[in-house]
Amino acid sequence: MNQSWQAGAAGNGTARRWLMQVLWPAFLMAIVAVGVLFSLVDPHDMHAVVSYLGDSSEGAYTVGFLVFWVLFTASSGLTYLLAHGSRRP
Repeated sequence: MNQSWQAGAAGNGTARRWLMQVLWPAFLMAIVAVGVLFSLVDPHDMHAVVSYLGDSSEGAYTVGFLVFWVLFTASSGLTYLLAHGSRRP
């Protein structure tokens, strides 16, 4: 019984480590990417914002952040998998 608890705790630690090595850098880079994008382009000048988000700057910032976070998560996850081989995270 004690060994199964330790295995679960060890598995939980590797999941936390994976989250910190993949999601956190992706989160930080999404912040930077959104800042750079919307400092160069006004959300009101984008056709997709005007037609789909009802001319909402906050909506454009939110959607932009989420899109960048997903893209950078995929990038960080792929890098993690290539660096660690086929071992489980």
